Amino acid sequence: MQDGKVRSLEVLEAEQVKSIENIVEKNYGAVFDLKQFLVMKTPEEKIWIASKAVADVDFSSLSANSVGMYFGKLKRNNKINLSTEGCQMVGKEAKKNVAVVDKDSAERFLRGNDVIPIEAAKCENQNFVILKCGEDFLGSSLFVDGKISNILPKSRRLLDKSL
Repeated sequence: MQDGKVRSLEVLEAEQVKSIENIVEKNYGAVFDLKQFLVMKTPEEKIWIASKAVADVDFSSLSANSVGMYFGKLKRNNKINLSTEGCQMVGKEAKKNVAVVDKDSAERFLRGNDVIPIEAAKCENQNFVILKCGEDFLGSSLFVDGKISNILPKSRRLLDKSL
């Protein structure tokens, strides 16, 4: 990777990666090793991860806007809004800010609706939570006053049954 960038992606140094690991641990109680990946950040604070082998690719003759997998977006006050894939990776180890819903609520959530979790132990009000149904991690949303305020991107939502 020439000069550590693919257009607007900055490759993060070990200290910066450790800071993101600390944010994940603080928010989700999960020890997650990002050092196994090449970790990059956009000017909008979006975190992308890729195989370390990507660093050996010469991007000078390519037109690449992004590389790897979108992991999440850093927010104020040392918070991170994990992507759906980020939730699936971190969720297995998460010990807090995990809200559990039943199948009906999961479907309503995936259609873009707010839902009330059946379990929200260790969920902090006004914080991002990982939404879980059974063994499946559905994505990240905001936990506000005992309910899940849906912030699932429209591109990730299920279409209405009537269509």
